[in-house]
Amino acid sequence: MALRLDTAVIRGEIDNTTRGNVRGKLWLVGQAEPIVLDLRGDAWRDVAGSRITFTHPRPEAQAAAAALHPKQKGYVGDITASQKVKIEGENEDLDGLFEEDDDDTEAASEWRNSLYVEWFSEENGRVFIESTDFEISVSEWLWEMDAAAEEAQKMANLHTMRGWLAGIIQRPEPKNDDDDDDFDDSEESWEASLKQSDRLSDAHMEALEKYGMDGLDDDRVSFVMGWDHRLGGGEGESEVADDGEAWKGEPDASDPQAFEEEGFDQWLLEEESKEQHPLQKRAHDLVIRLMTELDDERSENAETSDGDTALDRFIRNTMNISGKLAGALGMRGFPGSRNKGYTLAILRRCLNWANEALSALNELVESPAWQGRLDLLAEFRAELFALRDGMTDLRRELRG
Repeated sequence: MALRLDTAVIRGEIDNTTRGNVRGKLWLVGQAEPIVLDLRGDAWRDVAGSRITFTHPRPEAQAAAAALHPKQKGYVGDITASQKVKIEGENEDLDGLFEEDDDDTEAASEWRNSLYVEWFSEENGRVFIESTDFEISVSEWLWEMDAAAEEAQKMANLHTMRGWLAGIIQRPEPKNDDDDDDFDDSEESWEASLKQSDRLSDAHMEALEKYGMDGLDDDRVSFVMGWDHRLGGGEGESEVADDGEAWKGEPDASDPQAFEEEGFDQWLLEEESKEQHPLQKRAHDLVIRLMTELDDERSENAETSDGDTALDRFIRNTMNISGKLAGALGMRGFPGSRNKGYTLAILRRCLNWANEALSALNELVESPAWQGRLDLLAEFRAELFALRDGMTDLRRELRG
C-alpha cells in the first residue's frame, strides 16, 4: 500500500528547475541522512520550474518513514503547493452549535492550500506527502509550464497510478473460449477468488483516498482502476448491467423467475427463523460484549489512536470473524450441502483473524494500562480460544 509521510518530515526540498526531472531531499525524524529523490517528470504548473523548500513546525516520528529506501528513483506523481484541502472547524466552542444548519456547519470549516508531493519509486511504490502544516517557500521560476503541458503531465500521472494499481490488483488472465467453465467449489479456488477480491478492494480504497471518497463516479477513479467500460458517460452500460447490475431493472411479469415481493418476504422470515449456527452466535455475542464492556476504552482510544493499536487490532479482527461467519453460516443454515469450499476458505481466514486477535490481546495483557481489567481480558481470550477450536472442528467436519 501507499506510504504517507507528513509529520515525520522535518524539512525538505523539491527541485524541478530542470525540465523532465524532479530532484529532492527529505530530512526525517530519527534518520541522520536525508532521503534522496531522483524522479522523471514535472510538477504541476504552480511549482514547475521552481524549487520548493518546506519545514514542519512540529515534526513527529512515523512508522512509515522507516520503510523508505534512502534513494528514491522512479516517476513523479502529482506535485503541487496549491491543492485545496477542507479543514473542519476545531474550535470546541462551536461543537454542537451548527448541528441543524448545514450552511453554518460549512461556515465552521475552511479550505486551505496543502503541500502535496507524490512519487512512484522502484523501491517503495507510491509514496506521498500531504499536509497543510508546512511552512513553504517557492523560488523564482527558471522555466514556465503552459496549460497544455500541465494537462499532459497530469494524464501521465494518471497512467502511472493506473499501472501501480494494476500491480496491486493482479487481474487473472482472461479465459479462452475453450477453457472449462465448470464451477469449481474447491477451497483453493474460493481462496484465490477471495484474495482477488481483497486486492481489488485495497486498490479501490487507494484510488478513493487519492481522488476523494465522494469520487465513486469520478472518471479518474474508473480510469486508474482499469474500469474503462465506465468511462465516457454511458459507453459500456450493457457490460456493467451484465456484471451484477441487472437486478436494478424492472422484473418481467411473464418470467416465472421474476421477483415477487411477498415471496421474498416469506423466504426472509423463514431464513431468520432458522436456528443460528453455534459458531456464528458465539462470535456475534463476543462482539456485542466487547463493544459494550470496552465502551469507555474505545472512546479514549479513538481520540489518540492511529488505527493500529493493540485494542484496534483486537476489535477489528474479532469483528471480521463475526461478520464473515455470519455471511458463511448465517443464511445457509448449517453448512455442508453446498458451497463447501467457500465455507472452508472463510473459516481459514477467520482462524487467521483469531490468531491476530489473540496476539493483540496478549499485548493488552502486558500493558500497564490494562492491569485493572485482566479478568475481563482473560474471559475474552477464553472465548477466542473456544471460537478457534470450534472453527477447526468445523473445517475437519466439512473435509469429511
